[in-house]
Amino acid sequence: MLTTRTKESIKTALAMTIAYGIALSMNWENAYWAGFSVAFISASNIGQSFNKGAMRMLGTLIAVVVALIIISLFVQDRWLFMVFLSAYVGFCTYMMAGSRLQYFWFVCGFVAVLVCMDAGFDSVNAFNTAILRSQETGLGILTYSIVAILLWPQHSTKDLNAIVATLASTQQQLLQTCFDITNNQTDAATVNNLTLNESQALSRFSQLLNTAESDSEEVRELRQQWHQYQKSTQALTQEMARWRENVTDLQTFNIQQLLPNFIEITTELNQRLIFVNTMAADQKPARQPQKITLNIDEIKVQGLSHFQQAALAIAQTRLQQLDKTTFSLFNSMSAIKRFDYTEKAIESVPSRSKIFVLDPDRLLSVIRIIMIMWIAYLSLIYVDSIPGGPGFVTMSSVFGMILVTSPQLPVTKLVVPLSGSILFASLIYIFVMPHMSSFLSLAVLLFTVTATICYLFSTPQQGLSKALGLALFLNIASISNPQIYSFLVVTTTSVMFILTLLVLLISAYFPVSLNPEQVFLRLLRRYFRNCEYLYSHIKNTSQPSGLIEQYKQRLHLQDLVKVSQNLSNWLPAIKIKNLSGTSAEQLPLLVTSLQKLAIQTQLLFDSTAYPQSPSLLQPLQKGFFDWQYKLNKISKKLSVDPSSANNDILSLELKRTIATMEKSLEDTLNQEGENQVSKQHREHLYSLLAAYRTVSAAIIDYAAYTKDIDWVHCNEQRFV
Repeated sequence: MLTTRTKESIKTALAMTIAYGIALSMNWENAYWAGFSVAFISASNIGQSFNKGAMRMLGTLIAVVVALIIISLFVQDRWLFMVFLSAYVGFCTYMMAGSRLQYFWFVCGFVAVLVCMDAGFDSVNAFNTAILRSQETGLGILTYSIVAILLWPQHSTKDLNAIVATLASTQQQLLQTCFDITNNQTDAATVNNLTLNESQALSRFSQLLNTAESDSEEVRELRQQWHQYQKSTQALTQEMARWRENVTDLQTFNIQQLLPNFIEITTELNQRLIFVNTMAADQKPARQPQKITLNIDEIKVQGLSHFQQAALAIAQTRLQQLDKTTFSLFNSMSAIKRFDYTEKAIESVPSRSKIFVLDPDRLLSVIRIIMIMWIAYLSLIYVDSIPGGPGFVTMSSVFGMILVTSPQLPVTKLVVPLSGSILFASLIYIFVMPHMSSFLSLAVLLFTVTATICYLFSTPQQGLSKALGLALFLNIASISNPQIYSFLVVTTTSVMFILTLLVLLISAYFPVSLNPEQVFLRLLRRYFRNCEYLYSHIKNTSQPSGLIEQYKQRLHLQDLVKVSQNLSNWLPAIKIKNLSGTSAEQLPLLVTSLQKLAIQTQLLFDSTAYPQSPSLLQPLQKGFFDWQYKLNKISKKLSVDPSSANNDILSLELKRTIATMEKSLEDTLNQEGENQVSKQHREHLYSLLAAYRTVSAAIIDYAAYTKDIDWVHCNEQRFV
């Protein structure tokens, strides 16, 4: 019985051999272009292959049109030619860094460079190159698609159902731990592990849903329900995160005494996710969801402090949102599995829409790729007989687009797979291929080499090694009619890639260093610059800000979340051994505290939009202003030196502020009379108080984690 790994290797190898056979029989030049298409669209299921094939074909067609336009307009001026070509590739790189269609934009960029550099300034040659590139790309895509359909077709529906079950089970466990942690019945490590598993499952689910729409008629027919289910899972993730952010305040009192039916509520919410898992396994649930009603013991609530009442008010809101989200999840899955219930799903609160803004990280990627292209292009012009010629510019652009959009990947990581691939391909080219005299022997070689590389590097983590192995073998072999052998092919290719790595290495330190510790510090400063602006523009009244001010606030809030995500992405690249005295757990905890702060800052601005009672708010304005001033002062200090926070001082100031605000609120309510203040206004004010409280607590957590980090070595310049 053949394994899936073996089957996929055989399919790719067979498609590669057929594509070469057709290209050579038609006497097409550069037959390896068809081989590249086969190598790079091969995937574990038909849907992924179809998607990559469609993106490669469409990207190629767009790229050849752009390339022909650039050549036709600037055939007489090599400087304007490169200005516009590098600008176009920069645009593709910018789009590539922030789009789920990364492969499409990658093909749009590098194929344009390939056509322009391969054709030179000869418009006739450019047209022939463009047509040939399109033909061979289409040949490779068509060949692999037919082989994938006819030979052991792997559809993604099975994998999609499996990941749905895994995601539902993980979210159910995570929801249960969210309620358990309220009563100190679980630890933070368990929550962190489940959160990581949930994040991975969500990412995998998004990928499989996208591919299943291509190779499954059933999924495509119900894509609206599937996308609704996807939105609900993401919303549930956000709501559970918000519940956890409020857990510290909830632990100061017994929530089960204040909400007598709290156990019944949490049981029902958990049961809904269990039913979702049941339906994912194509089994009908035992019943439909039951309606949830929050029963509050008003008498016991009166005995709480105002900050505890604020925490309870927020907990009520969170439970209501969890009710809506889990109900929506249940209904979406029942519609997908055709276990429809007549009751209409509750509409969830719409999420905050993103606004367009130029991303500094993506702009840096654009600057780097343009610099890489110009270094290679100037070398081509001013260095006589540079190895690779125009191919040096093409290769620099290809690897540049990959690296600048994955800045966490160091250039040195390419040395071993590149060296190994060149050595492997060179040995075959020098010692094996000259002994071949027919296509039959060549077909055996193509099949064997391709199958071996695909089998040895079959996991997603080995994707780079697989791509380099296939690409360099096809490039060095240079299979064509007639076949010519020259040792210069090996030496020229080797030197060209050494020069390419040198150009990439230069771009890793100029215009700014990509040393992980340096990038981490820059992101921290940018994070707190966002905080500084936001905390200085908080309005504690419900009066709306101007349109420009609203745009700026949303811009900084959006960037705050993005930077916290980028900090998490850079963590694996940081070498803890370079930071003496810093444990492996400290930096992740530091980033987690910043992610919490970003969430709480968003909630703070949401709370300021609630209508407030002027009679309640006015006496507290000075306290809010003092609190806001402290937050702004701390953020300004941290934006200059992220290690300057002292958690002991901050904690003391927070306790004083809480005590002052508690006394002011108590006096205000005594003067007004609690019966004269509406419940809604009290809840809105409590939400505002709780938001300030949790933001301050998140900053204190950050300060606590900074104490034992080796910030001195973080600031050091290193070139390794």
